[in-house]
Amino acid sequence: MYTKEEREGILWEFHRSGLTVRQACDRLRLFPTRRNLYRWLRMEGAGELVATEMPDRVARMHCAHGEGSAAYANRRPRGGRIPSSEGGGGRPGLADIGRLAEQTDWRDWGADLPEDPAERARMAEVKLAEALAVLDVLKAPGPGSLTSAERYRAGQAAREASPLVRLADVCGTLSIPKSTYLGQRARLSRPDPKGPLRARVRASFEASGGAYGSESVTADLRSGEGEPVSWRDLGEGDMDTPVVASEKVVRAIMAEEGLVARKAAEVRRRARYNSYRGELAKRPGNLPLREDGTHDFSAPAPGVLAVTDVTEFALDGFKAYLSPAIDCFDGWPVCWRLSAHPDRELMVGMLRDLVAEVRPSEGSPLVVHSDGGAVYMTDEWARVCEEGHVVRSMSRKARSPDNARCEGFFGTLKSDFFDHRDWSGVTFEEFEAALGEYIEWYRSKKLKKGLGWKTIRQHRVDLGYAA
Repeated sequence: MYTKEEREGILWEFHRSGLTVRQACDRLRLFPTRRNLYRWLRMEGAGELVATEMPDRVARMHCAHGEGSAAYANRRPRGGRIPSSEGGGGRPGLADIGRLAEQTDWRDWGADLPEDPAERARMAEVKLAEALAVLDVLKAPGPGSLTSAERYRAGQAAREASPLVRLADVCGTLSIPKSTYLGQRARLSRPDPKGPLRARVRASFEASGGAYGSESVTADLRSGEGEPVSWRDLGEGDMDTPVVASEKVVRAIMAEEGLVARKAAEVRRRARYNSYRGELAKRPGNLPLREDGTHDFSAPAPGVLAVTDVTEFALDGFKAYLSPAIDCFDGWPVCWRLSAHPDRELMVGMLRDLVAEVRPSEGSPLVVHSDGGAVYMTDEWARVCEEGHVVRSMSRKARSPDNARCEGFFGTLKSDFFDHRDWSGVTFEEFEAALGEYIEWYRSKKLKKGLGWKTIRQHRVDLGYAA
């Protein structure tokens, strides 16, 4: 069993050695099996381990348990016979191991420069070009930490950077056989089998404004008219045919392309806007609340139950306040208003728009649920509700989950549309236009998992409702 310090120390020695995993596990003392070393390298890539030099006390402890130089020198190799510096067979001597562990530190690359001044200058430029190329590829501590493909890319970059760099120089200093180097060139020159799918994934992600994750992109690729095809059969430049690809493949492509969906959780939270001004009137009942304390925000049809609230956007030198009405049947934003002030005109005006859009009647009223904001407790709000055949419903005091359906819409809105975007210099009118475009996209183009990966508009059309 290796401690965390031992694993990080072994990783440090491995990167210094310039050896492959197989060679390092066979030649270097204290090293684990290849399976464990591969696992530790994956943990290092995930940030769970950081390669650092093994402390002396840990090394001494291993020596005390029989892992010292004598025990190591007598241990049999796990694979093949490796020539030693003395010319005999078997395992290398301790001097060989020391040299192997140090051969790829950048500070040692100039130790073997030739004595001839002209050749010395040429080799110095060769090594500099190679070092810069390796750093450019991976910011690596040495060539031993590069894969064969990365060594090829580093070698090509070095040869392009300086005409003095020869193929033999690259293969020697990057520790890659010529056949492997040329094989990588042939492999990397072949067309990317995922090229057409890669273009579709990027187009889907960009069309969502950076809101889609891998699951939504996968569903978007499969949507559309026509017979779907496997991503392996997708033609170059085909941007319309539905594509069948696993979410795992799409996720890998998004990772390679650096396509990361915006997440509201990554944004530093600002103080939230609060419209509560005390109990200005008697609260109406909390109709979505069940007896067991849970909520039922579902509706059997459009125009039965809607939720509303106000959210704040802090922009460049001003704030904007959004008041929408969300139909609980399928999340359709029925109407919305934006204002520079969270006043009665904003919220009551939105309510009048809602009544005009839904047209509830005495026999078929509309339930509108809100929080306990000051405007929602005014006589004017109550009067407009009564005149428009709207039944009022209100959350309990200081219970934000009571209006979770509207809060969920705001969370999606901030994540998809507002967060991680530069709003510098954007005017109120420009912001209002951009918000309107997003809400229309949300209605007509955003795929929703809860609706079977359909848009809200398509869901309504399929059920025979007007959209």
